[in-house]
Amino acid sequence: MTRADLQWTQFRRLLLGTVLESLLDQGARVEFSSIAIDFSDQSRFHVPRFNNYMRFVGTLTADLAAPLSPAAPAALERALMDSWHELLKSIELPVGDSLTNEDSSVQVVVVSKGAAWSLTVSFDLEAD
Repeated sequence: MTRADLQWTQFRRLLLGTVLESLLDQGARVEFSSIAIDFSDQSRFHVPRFNNYMRFVGTLTADLAAPLSPAAPAALERALMDSWHELLKSIELPVGDSLTNEDSSVQVVVVSKGAAWSLTVSFDLEAD
């Protein structure tokens, strides 16, 4: 496995853990075996490099055993945005450089599928 592959794996784990913590905080009943995370080809990871840059674009999907509360999607979006900003503050780069948020969006959608519900978290997180 290459260094780049390891970095993607670590970020996928970080994002997955953040989403799961946030869902648990909201009392969501997630079908864990249904969770999938996919990154778009628009994603880039250049840290640490001379020109540091990160952009993570993709979706996380999961089935829910029960609907979320009406306030949960917005709370989940806020928690994920807060985590993104916390991550950027925690990354130490060489030569005193730092990553700053350039553009970021998180959208949480819950769709009813009869007696079941599906969750989609779309994200576009960019730092330079």
